[in-house]
Amino acid sequence: MFQKWGIIVATENKPVIGITARVEEDQMYSLDPVYANAILRAGGLPLIVPIVDEEDIPLLCERLDGLIVTGGGDINPNIYGEEPHIGLGAVYPGSDKYEAELILNFLKLDKPFMGMCRGMQMFNVAFGGTVYQDLEAQYEGTLYQHKQMAMRTHRTHSVKLEEDSLLYKIMKEKEFHVNSFHHQGVKDVAQGLEVAARAADGLVEALQSPNHQFAMGIQWHPEEFALQGDEASCNIFSYFVNECLIDKKQNQ
Repeated sequence: MFQKWGIIVATENKPVIGITARVEEDQMYSLDPVYANAILRAGGLPLIVPIVDEEDIPLLCERLDGLIVTGGGDINPNIYGEEPHIGLGAVYPGSDKYEAELILNFLKLDKPFMGMCRGMQMFNVAFGGTVYQDLEAQYEGTLYQHKQMAMRTHRTHSVKLEEDSLLYKIMKEKEFHVNSFHHQGVKDVAQGLEVAARAADGLVEALQSPNHQFAMGIQWHPEEFALQGDEASCNIFSYFVNECLIDKKQNQ
């Protein structure tokens, strides 16, 4: 079953893919198992990544073959030079600084990277972009529901991919519906990144870097759909793991 949409590799050659965990009140890490399960089924070996000392980040990046920065709480606006909006939720500044440094160091090595939900927003912020601290209060124009009240596998709003994007090449679908669990979103896109998808209300739903082998951010949660067998979502993780495997072999 696991090999249905994964790549088949010898156990000793499986790429090791780091997955960041959410810090809960600076006392414990937590991570939804769907991220790791999606990587396992795609043929990779997931490894939960804690916060390490800044001087150890380069070594950590060298040891990993791929990286996923996951969802979580709000991003502290001081990291991109803004005062806190009244609609800002709980922030964990240590995580923000660490994840930004982790992303930048990882992409200096040009290794495969994916940011999911908050992870996409951190991808943008790490490269100098900004986010809406609270979409309902700050987004100009019509805004659809981006923090759904339905189960996680429910598809709540539509997304349209750019036809020249890597994500379109991978998913082979131009327009579809996605799940959505965020009240922050990409505002100013960082220089060097490209918009790969938008929601019907214009909000950025995916980003990519044309200057790296594989570096993208996705605002929704395709891991939920992949574990249900959705082919387009499975393709995302299969492609990512395959890129990690290629990188691993090149660096052996």
